[in-house]
Amino acid sequence: MSVRTRRWPVLAGILALFFAALPLSAQTEPAKAPPAAGTATGSLTVAGKRVALTHAIAFNAGARIYVAITDQALPPDETKGEFELAKYLFLHKVVGLELTLDHTREVTETAYRWELTKTPCADCFEVTLAGGPDGPLTGTIKTKAKGEAQKLKVDVAFSAPFAKPSAAKK
Repeated sequence: MSVRTRRWPVLAGILALFFAALPLSAQTEPAKAPPAAGTATGSLTVAGKRVALTHAIAFNAGARIYVAITDQALPPDETKGEFELAKYLFLHKVVGLELTLDHTREVTETAYRWELTKTPCADCFEVTLAGGPDGPLTGTIKTKAKGEAQKLKVDVAFSAPFAKPSAAKK
């Protein structure tokens, strides 16, 4: 074996030690920034059928806050109240996720919309949520074991500004 071929194993060993000594944070990708206000990135899969979720919006109804992460934009003028929101979601066949928060911004209900049906699913999703009193509410939603057992798969990041109806429609 020549001197030149004996150097490669030594060099490979040195490189392996170097990369093993790097802090874990230097070896992983940097954290992703939240999506732009009003948008979401990710998808909802039900029984093997996948739909991209691209929009996010929050509605402040006083004692409750509703957050919708959907496959289509929700116009604030047509979805300004709880009844109008439910009607719009049904009539326009919206697919997505719905969160209900209490006045302290704790998640009290989770549900998903699929094929014209709203299905409550307590303890199906892991939700992280942040944001100031005027929004936007940012966070992530991922499937927990109970959701997987119900053939759901969710992995979404969102930034949901609070809806404000236009002045002309008041």
